[in-house]
Amino acid sequence: MEPPTPDYAAVFRFSQRPFSLTPDPRFYYRSRSHARAFDALSAAVARRDLVMLVLGDLGVGKTTLCKTLLDLQERKSRAALLGNALLSPDDLLRLMLQDLGALSKDEVKQGRLQGARRPELLEMFDDFLGRLKATSQGAVLIVDEAHSLPPATKEQVLEIATLASNRDRILQFLLAGQPGLGGAPMLPTFADDRLSVRARLQPLERDECEKYIVHRLAIGGGNAVTFSGAAIEVIYNLSGGVPRLVNLLCERALQEAASRAANRVEPPMIESAASALDLIRLRPKRFRWYGTR
Repeated sequence: MEPPTPDYAAVFRFSQRPFSLTPDPRFYYRSRSHARAFDALSAAVARRDLVMLVLGDLGVGKTTLCKTLLDLQERKSRAALLGNALLSPDDLLRLMLQDLGALSKDEVKQGRLQGARRPELLEMFDDFLGRLKATSQGAVLIVDEAHSLPPATKEQVLEIATLASNRDRILQFLLAGQPGLGGAPMLPTFADDRLSVRARLQPLERDECEKYIVHRLAIGGGNAVTFSGAAIEVIYNLSGGVPRLVNLLCERALQEAASRAANRVEPPMIESAASALDLIRLRPKRFRWYGTR
């Protein structure tokens, strides 16, 4: 019977796993692309712009950016993040009312939202916006995976944003999603005149990939393991700078390093991780330092 594989977090004395795929604002890294988007969106929220859009391919960090913005906004106003985009227009209204605190917990438990239809839901929403205005409060709703919203629900978002009761821009929307297939717009064309910011997140560049890895290792609290420059080069080539793929490779490579009782991650450990993740397709020509096999 083989001995159990050691847990790298314990071996390298991490207080938290540095490359977890769970979006966590504590690990947020301001790459050049993220900094431009974050600053533009923060400024738009401060201006009380109605609708903002952030686009990015799978794995570039949209959800982490959204959660970081959410943490910032929760200190200033009401804010909520919806992660389930497969919502009907009525379900969207129900979740918005619940997550933004329009109803008390007792009202929610009593099922007031479940039995309500759209006219009543909109009436509740108008009343909620009126109460926010009376107390000089604002609210920001962040919709993650917004590209998955049904067309009718996307239209509902835009209609709510321009309600007469929202003329003072009390409620703002930030939509985060992937670009439309074939260049198709993510939102209906009539939304263009309501969008103030259309930010785009890009993968990490080579120098950012190294800084990203060092940043996450430091936040994770571990100083007992490092990545060689050659290993980072392989990670960048395999991942294309996509943070989610970087995290996957680093997580596996750290486990490999712990199994080998090594305190430095080298290219062969990345190769092993990439093989397990089926990311080895870019080999063999690019990885000449491995030697002939």
